[in-house]
Amino acid sequence: MKEDIYYYQKELASLYEMRERFVSQFPKLAPFLSLDGKDPDVERIIENLALLTSKLHKELDENIPYIAESLINIISPNYVNAIPSLCMQEFYFNANSKKNKIHIPKDASIKSKSINGVECEFKSSYELTLHPLKIDEVFLASKEKFYTMTLNLSTTKENLEFKELDLKKFLLYLGDDVYTSSILLLYFHLYLKNIKLIAYESAESFKLDSQCVKRVGFNQNESLLSYDDLGFEAFSLLREYFFLPEKFNFIGIEGLELLQNVRGVKFGIEFSFSKPFPKNCIIRKDLFSLSTTPIVNIFTKNAEPFINDGQKDSYPIFIDRVNTNAYEIIQIKAVKAHNSDTGLRVLKNYKNFERFEFIDENNADFYSLSTKKNSQNQSYKTISFFSTNHSAQTISIETLCSNKNLPTLLKIGEINKLEAIKDVSTKNIKIPSPLRIVPVNGTLLWKLVSILSFSYQTMLDKNAFFNVLESYSFDNDKQSEEICKLLKQSIIEIKAHSAYIIDEYITKKGIRCIISIKDSNFYSLGEVYKLGLVLSHFFASFASINSFCELKIKCLDAKESFEYPVQNGKKANL
Repeated sequence: MKEDIYYYQKELASLYEMRERFVSQFPKLAPFLSLDGKDPDVERIIENLALLTSKLHKELDENIPYIAESLINIISPNYVNAIPSLCMQEFYFNANSKKNKIHIPKDASIKSKSINGVECEFKSSYELTLHPLKIDEVFLASKEKFYTMTLNLSTTKENLEFKELDLKKFLLYLGDDVYTSSILLLYFHLYLKNIKLIAYESAESFKLDSQCVKRVGFNQNESLLSYDDLGFEAFSLLREYFFLPEKFNFIGIEGLELLQNVRGVKFGIEFSFSKPFPKNCIIRKDLFSLSTTPIVNIFTKNAEPFINDGQKDSYPIFIDRVNTNAYEIIQIKAVKAHNSDTGLRVLKNYKNFERFEFIDENNADFYSLSTKKNSQNQSYKTISFFSTNHSAQTISIETLCSNKNLPTLLKIGEINKLEAIKDVSTKNIKIPSPLRIVPVNGTLLWKLVSILSFSYQTMLDKNAFFNVLESYSFDNDKQSEEICKLLKQSIIEIKAHSAYIIDEYITKKGIRCIISIKDSNFYSLGEVYKLGLVLSHFFASFASINSFCELKIKCLDAKESFEYPVQNGKKANL
């Protein structure tokens, strides 16, 4: 009621103001508007008009955000998807296991202990190959003109030689210490000169090229937040940097098959760097892990079936009506209907309105989704149907879900159930992050306009770039606000100019981007380097597929510059 009065008074004031402006321009018509006489009939007409337009105004304010949400779902579905809880998970060989190698695929399912009768389910992000190996020690030294870091490893089973492991590569986690992990990442990618494998028992050594160290976390198949092939890949990467920066604290080490014919239970990996580590960088063996991966709280689950009898405009979607606080719908995968009025079971697949799959003369049935809020200000999804068949139907919906904010109640070590893979134990080594939801409000429309205008020129303008960052952060989220504030304070200048490279005998034209950063605002130069890794892939997503992006970051305080590998463009030209 208060909202109705507010809109009515606002429209009435606007009409009175328009009347005064009209009379000032056409004074001869003033008697007809009863400007001075206050004719009750004229006043009644104005009040009735204000009443009608106030209802229209209110309806527009309430529905435009949902129209904007639908439009964003068409061009970038991952924008409005909630971000589920994220975490880091470590795996271990069971002591009594007889295996020497266990593969843990991407999207392996891990469950937590029960909370209020509900087990939180997570999916792994990286592929892992477990071996019965452990890191015994890490030590630093200097040899000739190089500075070395050596990881000494050994098998955890008695008399098990590493030639029996079928060891080819492994994923090395650099830890969650902000300073040390970022410095290690910087040194592995910029200052690493060569690698040596040392078999201690046989006194043999093998040299590896520095290219055997690979970057991890930037490919599409390593994404935590990519549920389909729709939307902007670059922004999923940006959100991962905002909400789980540890995801990028990994390197891949390849070429270890050289050890397959060597006897022994202990070996070392010696990394030679052209630069010494900073004094504040204290490297300990407990920072490293050979069996860690990021995980995301997402899983497939069927919603509760319901009857669509055509009597309602929309129907709420419930995963579990008893535990509404335990599930959040991230995405609808399939909507199916069946009826048996004729004695035969008739199946139908409804298509998504926003994917335009329904544009077919033989299949004109589709559904539409919207997000609404209940009296407790909790968001929920509703579904509306458009069908040529008006008979009652039983609707079943397959969804991608998360467990809302239940994972935040879990402690370290309580995500520990890996039922599908034997001989492996697991635990989370970090407290899961909260669910983050994009608020559907009036600002969503303007963010839509911002998304539609994305281009290379937009990205390479400093102020526009900051606006884009804000549009992909979350309102009232402290973590993303702090990162946006840090970047605003630190990025001093963004410049770009044309550049050319020769790629397989073909000359390509691209963009060379130079960002000047006040690096003293960061924990370390490694943090600046990690940001550059993300931004180089981010900018490349807006370069055309026959072009490229080359990024350079200038650290104004440290007087250093970081050059990043050329990234081929990913944007298709229409």
